Amino acid sequence: MSRCIELITDAGTGLLSHTKLWTNIAYLAATLAFLHATLFAATPPESEIWLIYLGVVGAHNVSSKILSMKYGKGN
Repeated sequence: MSRCIELITDAGTGLLSHTKLWTNIAYLAATLAFLHATLFAATPPESEIWLIYLGVVGAHNVSSKILSMKYGKGN
């Protein structure tokens, strides 16, 4: 359970992080919409939807890591 709490709390303070909370809610909503379009559609989606979904999620993760390395607290 402590691993799940890390999804919405700040690593340094242990307090609720609204940025992490809403980011994970957005990821969940996008993933559910993607799965619905992929699994329950009459025809399979075009490959562009895969590229868009993975690009958005991947780009956010990469940019988040870069910004935390540049402006985050050092260990």
